[in-house]
Amino acid sequence: MSNPSPFKDFQPYEPSELDRRMQACAPGAYPWDDWQREALAAGLSPELAALGRAVMREAYQHNWCAQLKYESGIDNPDTAAGMILCAKSQPYLTESRWQWLLETDGLRFDPWHRAEWQESSPEWNEMRLRWQMESLNGKTQTPENRLLYEALDYLTFFYKLNQLAIIDLTQYAVSQADGAAMLWADFTVIGTEIPHRITHSGVVRIEQNPSGVTVDAAIFETPGGKLR
Repeated sequence: MSNPSPFKDFQPYEPSELDRRMQACAPGAYPWDDWQREALAAGLSPELAALGRAVMREAYQHNWCAQLKYESGIDNPDTAAGMILCAKSQPYLTESRWQWLLETDGLRFDPWHRAEWQESSPEWNEMRLRWQMESLNGKTQTPENRLLYEALDYLTFFYKLNQLAIIDLTQYAVSQADGAAMLWADFTVIGTEIPHRITHSGVVRIEQNPSGVTVDAAIFETPGGKLR
């Protein structure tokens, strides 16, 4: 008597349209290769362009969740172009975000039902903060970069965001006096309540004392509180 096959319910994988386009690509002509060339032509540093290429490639090859694929621009020219714009205007924050996505690649899903945290689990926020502190250990941060990090953390806390939310500090200004520093920044948030839509926008203010400790923070939302 033969043993029942563990694959009796196996269903062959049906390639998507994106898969078919990928299979037709020549070496060096994948979307992430084209993106890297565009990023370099736009003035991105070779290191940051290579990092963005890795994010886009892994998003497809390791089948990241839909929200992270959207953020990584794998099949969306608008977000692919947005990656370049963000990397040019916020290189420090963008590099940190991309490094985090690659560091946690393969840990953000539950393929074998072993109770791993889902991509949207709030526990990832605490893990990201710990990773952020460890990665910055022994490194000197400018007041501007400290304020930018604090703005992201405060927005995440205030709106109860998970790691899939996309926070963009579109414009910002930093003032310093007697060692203290203050940041004013326009922000938009693409949350997960409504896919691929701005859910919050406004201005965030962060004030830190000469020791780099935040002493005040505030959020001023756009009229109506949210953009839909």
